[in-house]
Amino acid sequence: MTTPDDIIKIMKDAGIARGKCDALDHDKPLDEQGLDSYDRMSLLFEVEQSFNVELPNEIAKDLKTLNDLVAFLNKTD
Repeated sequence: MTTPDDIIKIMKDAGIARGKCDALDHDKPLDEQGLDSYDRMSLLFEVEQSFNVELPNEIAKDLKTLNDLVAFLNKTD
């Protein structure tokens, strides 16, 4: 089972949103927490690579929070 901490670890390992990862609210949209569009695209790419999943644009646009990502990943397990 994937957790928000798993996603945060991926972000840290990939250098995404340095210095912001530990303070992220799991239920608040990432773009409201200082992640820009490049950070978001990098995160989605890293999630695809790490979990061997595909995130088509129509799905990715709805994954706005850490908990959204976690729910999607746990549903695809």
